[in-house]
Amino acid sequence: MPQPPHPVTGQPASYPVGGQPPHPVAGQPPYQVAGQSPYPAAGQPTYPVAGQGAYPPSGWAGPGGSPPATPKRRGRLALLLAGGLVAVLAVGAGTAYGVSRLIGGGSGGDGDLKTAWVLDFPERQSMTGLTAFDQEDMFGAWLVGDNVVRAQADGVLAYRLSDGGQAWGAPAPDGTSVCVAAQAVTDGRGAVAVGSDKSCNTVAGVDLNSGKVTWQARFPAPVIEGRDTLTAPDLSVAGQQVIVRSEDTMIGLSLASGKQLWRTTGKKLLPGRDCGFKDMRAADELVVVTYGCPRGGEVDALDPATGKVRWRQRLPESKLIDGVLGVQPPVGLPGLGHDAYTIRDPRTGKEVASFTDPIDGVELWDVPPNRSNAIDGPAIYECLVSDDTLYYPTFPKPVPGTGRSANQIVAIDLATGKKRWISSGHSGSKVQLIRQDEQGVLAWEAGDRKKLPPRLVRIDPATGKVSVVAEGPLSAGFEGESAKVMERDGVVVIVPWKHVVADRAITVLR
Repeated sequence: MPQPPHPVTGQPASYPVGGQPPHPVAGQPPYQVAGQSPYPAAGQPTYPVAGQGAYPPSGWAGPGGSPPATPKRRGRLALLLAGGLVAVLAVGAGTAYGVSRLIGGGSGGDGDLKTAWVLDFPERQSMTGLTAFDQEDMFGAWLVGDNVVRAQADGVLAYRLSDGGQAWGAPAPDGTSVCVAAQAVTDGRGAVAVGSDKSCNTVAGVDLNSGKVTWQARFPAPVIEGRDTLTAPDLSVAGQQVIVRSEDTMIGLSLASGKQLWRTTGKKLLPGRDCGFKDMRAADELVVVTYGCPRGGEVDALDPATGKVRWRQRLPESKLIDGVLGVQPPVGLPGLGHDAYTIRDPRTGKEVASFTDPIDGVELWDVPPNRSNAIDGPAIYECLVSDDTLYYPTFPKPVPGTGRSANQIVAIDLATGKKRWISSGHSGSKVQLIRQDEQGVLAWEAGDRKKLPPRLVRIDPATGKVSVVAEGPLSAGFEGESAKVMERDGVVVIVPWKHVVADRAITVLR
């Protein structure tokens, strides 16, 4: 079924399912090509130069410092609004923001798509004065206006799609790092959370068109001791609201102003049952939350604007839900002791269908690409949910003699839980879903850097057959594995979650 236009990109609103990347990155100096001057040549875009801040004048409202411990009393959320939100953007040598490199006309292959520019991952270095949990990981990426925006440990940065020039930067306050980002945005507005190495407890609204941090608010968050992993909150943008779930507290905020709209707890919603929140996902006009209880469990849907319960379903031990895969419609992850995914009616919460992994002998690829050893946070699942179909990647299998793995996409009917088809006609590499629209399912085949060029393909929603839209250069091979891949008007933007098989933090093909 065709999806409504994406409020930012104009593309249909099909998003990778899940929460947000749970781990930050650290700081490094701007990238410099060996043997070249650190300054741009004549005619090239102007980048930050040595001795100057890496950010134009926008961003967070002043230095941060370590957030305090979880407040003992339950009061109104403390808003940390600052009068003009003019930040002191004195950024030292510890920023992870690099300088993009113009390629111009193609690199490493004769595909239809040429490499326009790339941004290299920053080199690792000691992180004096900057809290960072994972130096090079990405927490979220979006196409907003004429820019590609990347959220990472030390802040949020935008590069111009046209030439790779830096458009703006919003660094995290001194002594803090980004620890999670909401994956969806509304009207170019998003939300991220930052914290110290002890507690991730400040959420902020970010105007992704300008880079301005429009509001900041504290929320109660656990404080770690010793070498425990940091816990990041579940964080979602649902329409005009930001929903934060930290341990057993859930808060609704205005996306525009940061004003607290409502606040609740698992004990308040389910009095006398000793239940606590397990997982939360929100989108559009629905917040879906799961609980853990001494006996059985529960799944609820709340109104994101008011926090009021819309429906409630009590679960027996045999049908416990570990988490939420999708919201529209609600799809629950398998729970303790059973391997069934449950599909629910978004109006009532009643179970309408289920499916297992494997489904008809086909094993699903359910490993989040944003897993971290440093932060315990919400997971991203590389699948798409439409009104009537779930598109899920199959488990990758090695391709003998190539050094790469290959998988396919399985389509699951959300009304019945039955498998519709498995995609066919792929070139033999990992497949990354981009979006669903009226023409079908757009996807990216990662390829490799030796013999198999990556490809932009469409998958027929009726049959699963693959047709090629465009071929990319060999130099972009592997970059699309475990990445957020976006496309607009024939331009492909690849932003990997991690620096594992990928060499570039951003790759732009056109």
